[in-house]
Amino acid sequence: MEDYRQIIAKNICELRKINKLTQAELAEKLHYSDKAISRWERGDTLPTVDVLCQLCELFGVDLRYLISKEPPKEKEKYSNKTAIGNKLTIGLLAGSLIWLIATCIYVYSGITSNINLWIIFVWAVPAAALLADIFNVIWGKKKYSIITRSIFVWTLITTFYIQFLEYNIWLIFLIGIPMQVCIILWAKLK
Repeated sequence: MEDYRQIIAKNICELRKINKLTQAELAEKLHYSDKAISRWERGDTLPTVDVLCQLCELFGVDLRYLISKEPPKEKEKYSNKTAIGNKLTIGLLAGSLIWLIATCIYVYSGITSNINLWIIFVWAVPAAALLADIFNVIWGKKKYSIITRSIFVWTLITTFYIQFLEYNIWLIFLIGIPMQVCIILWAKLK
């Protein structure tokens, strides 16, 4: 069993480095401590089967890769490039869906009631920003959450301002200041 520990340890370490992750970043993705990752990579302990499956999914490899002494030579195929490409494609498809819905509403309103609902495209901007934040929470890095959430808040406030332009509600932008402070403080939580 000791031999398998070292093999798995070497392969986890190698995959982590191929994918340019620190032990802390890998630990965050798996909801473990960086000390646990360090123990796995030294071969002191073995991850559970559940964690091994999570690692396989995260790195886009099968279990044979993790437990084989000499992993397949085609390491590029096991790098995270394919997974990143798929995640990007899924995110872009979801974003396209928002703009498709906005376009359909605009076209439908123009055909049926001759009302120009151009504002629907303005509302699509914070919707897309919210979607970007959701995908960042699922697949991204925590350090980008300040950016995605800030974009969402400020585009939402700007959209409200544009929607109610005739009421001159420019003071609504003051609401963004404490919200921005909350976003920054929230990101500081461990």
